[in-house]
Amino acid sequence: MPAPPAVVAATKRLNPYALKVSSRVPPWVTLHHVGRKSGREYHTPVVAFAARAPIDTRVAQAGDPVEIGEYRDILVLTPLPWGADVDWCRNVRAAGAYRLTRKGIDYRADRLRVVDADHARGMLGGFVGAASGLVGIESFLVGRLSRWPVSAPERG
Repeated sequence: MPAPPAVVAATKRLNPYALKVSSRVPPWVTLHHVGRKSGREYHTPVVAFAARAPIDTRVAQAGDPVEIGEYRDILVLTPLPWGADVDWCRNVRAAGAYRLTRKGIDYRADRLRVVDADHARGMLGGFVGAASGLVGIESFLVGRLSRWPVSAPERG
């Protein structure tokens, strides 16, 4: 759903101020991305939440215990109140990954996909999941989160 013109205008005026604090004040983050046509680097303040990757219960037979590995990916979920067609979302999906800054620390998000709100609320749970439903969020951008820069594994 496209944003109303008044919201677009207000956002453009407020973004420079929001950028001054978005990388340090959760749940705000600064999303760093490159324009898919211009090649220009952009910094966009957005809200993002972390969650653990869901457990895949399809691998167990009915009544069998579900094996939970020691490691499950940490995901970043970003609400898309105006849909996945906003420029920053199209840019990061075209690139396949992006960098975000939260509390002054840089992270990489990859394995990006857009999911519907019900699926995202299942991962978020609690207050955040309920609140996203109250404000009419219909979709989320989800990606796997890791520290930036991602270093190559050591050879030994």
